[in-house]
Amino acid sequence: MKPMETKPMVMMRFNPDRDIDALRSDMIDRVFGGLLGPLSGRDLSPAIRVWESPEAFTVQALVPGLDRESLDIQAAPYGLSMGGKIRFAAPEGVTVRHSEFGNGEFRRTLQLATQIRSEAVQAGYSDGILTVTLPKVESQRVVKVKLAETVDTTAAQSN
Repeated sequence: MKPMETKPMVMMRFNPDRDIDALRSDMIDRVFGGLLGPLSGRDLSPAIRVWESPEAFTVQALVPGLDRESLDIQAAPYGLSMGGKIRFAAPEGVTVRHSEFGNGEFRRTLQLATQIRSEAVQAGYSDGILTVTLPKVESQRVVKVKLAETVDTTAAQSN
């Protein structure tokens, strides 16, 4: 009996919108020879990353081609909303054969469990990544409490 042959597998993240767009694009390319571009004008949901430090939350959104003028960031005591337009225009004389970059408007809203100082929120955009820093309210920060060497128990006993 021969040992069974195995072939390496590639793991791909399932994204139904991307997969449907790819199928649609392939079918239309066969019929129209690639004259039409990828779907656009749909709401996008860019990938985000959120991390927390004792002082602040940091949110990063992957938005290559962000139209800086359209950017709308709104901070509330317990949340963040950010939106704008992502634009892609192919250079003149080329045909886009495949693109997984979004094109159109996006809006992401996040709820936070800890109150932030909305007046102190800062944002920056570099290399296709939008970074928003949300400082926490002082009273909401976690404070490490150290154990005292001795405890005065007489005050507690006199009550």
